[in-house]
Amino acid sequence: MNLQAISRASALAVMGLLLPPLFHSLGLGRVFLPMYLPVLVGAFILPLRWAVGVGGLTPLLSALLSGMPPWFPPVALWMALELALMAGLAHLLGRKLPTAWALAPALLLGRCFYAALVFFSARLLDLPPGLLTLASWLSAWPGLVLSMLVVPASVAALRRTALSLGEPS
Repeated sequence: MNLQAISRASALAVMGLLLPPLFHSLGLGRVFLPMYLPVLVGAFILPLRWAVGVGGLTPLLSALLSGMPPWFPPVALWMALELALMAGLAHLLGRKLPTAWALAPALLLGRCFYAALVFFSARLLDLPPGLLTLASWLSAWPGLVLSMLVVPASVAALRRTALSLGEPS
């Protein structure tokens, strides 16, 4: 049992639960994607299965505890799948590439995957066609930029600390 990974994953999941209400109280939640920040940091400091687990479970726990993201339309499920994919991709790419270079394609592919989930779910569940517009998909760009600034800096700072985080396994 990897207690270090469990404690890191727990701390990141808690941050993923606490940051969204803070950002939303300032009117910045949907634009800056606050839940993504700790999940994506976890992609670089946790073992793969823990990183994917934090990515997948954090939106679901948030939905259970606070009702956000909503269960219907199934944004909680879409985000869980998107963040699990992003965390896994960033982790795997981060083994060979610098953090920012691993993060960029993970963010882009994750957002494309999210758009595909919304599109196919909307058709399957007969949801309103305006649920996914190019404008709504692109409205997340400030959050992607914030992630590209905050995540590599956070990972570098954590790796420099006395915590001796090292490379994830």
